[in-house]
Amino acid sequence: MQPFYDSAELTPRWTRSSKHQIADVSLVAQGGTAFTRDDVMGKVHVASFIYTRCAGICPAMVMQLAKVQKAIGGRDALLVSYSVTPQDDTPEMLAMFGELRGIDPNRWKLVTGDPEQIYGLARTSYFADDGRLEAGKAATEQFLHTEKALLVDREGRLRGVYNATLPHDIDKLIADLEVLLETYRRSDPIRRSYFDRITSQR
Repeated sequence: MQPFYDSAELTPRWTRSSKHQIADVSLVAQGGTAFTRDDVMGKVHVASFIYTRCAGICPAMVMQLAKVQKAIGGRDALLVSYSVTPQDDTPEMLAMFGELRGIDPNRWKLVTGDPEQIYGLARTSYFADDGRLEAGKAATEQFLHTEKALLVDREGRLRGVYNATLPHDIDKLIADLEVLLETYRRSDPIRRSYFDRITSQR
């Protein structure tokens, strides 16, 4: 069984469930398509926070997360990378960024939009800010730079926290993702049939 993470301390809780879920949002993915919580609910997803002009940790994160995209294949899972400079990262910019890096928009959403919503997600939903974001301060007056990748189950609950710049952490993320997908496959006969068919084609 994988733990739940439901507080900013990111202490693993080995319980049967958790009430903490990611919040709903109204944002935009690469190419201009709408993005809300409905796009990830019902799917396992891996969340991260990047920006296109980043020359520091983001290139390493994108390179490592590409391994997750490959591992997902055609299964019921997604990567979601939220821009921490949404005022600069337009949907068109994100689409170009993704195309140059082999990002499949069907499997990896690059998300921009309202800074307050994105920074709110980082602080209170994904707990990705390490306590550096101030609740009462405007998002446009703050800056988030984090190497975290978060594994989220199909009910929107946090199930794993990783350093997305480190190959061994990404290997652990992929292994945990596989366990989570297998757990759902075993619990749902319809999904089990689908996953068996997809796996046989890989």
